[in-house]
Amino acid sequence: MECEKCGTWNPDDKTQCWRCGAELPKPPEPKKRRQANSQTWIWVVAILFFVVTMLIQCGVLQGGGTGDEVGRLWEVGPDLVRACL
Repeated sequence: MECEKCGTWNPDDKTQCWRCGAELPKPPEPKKRRQANSQTWIWVVAILFFVVTMLIQCGVLQGGGTGDEVGRLWEVGPDLVRACL
């Protein structure tokens, strides 16, 4: 990092300039990556459960289907969404 007073380069671990003795600004600390905790996973599972439940209630997902549910949704499309709202 450069000294703001004299412009001399100083290593990042120094607190004072080696040439003029001026205080050097502290380098910014690296951002810590946030890890998902158990509460985050509970929310993810709850939202996923809600979405699947709504799709079943609207008739998009049906148990024992032939696997053509996506095609049916593509054909029905907006009408099915309006019926659910």
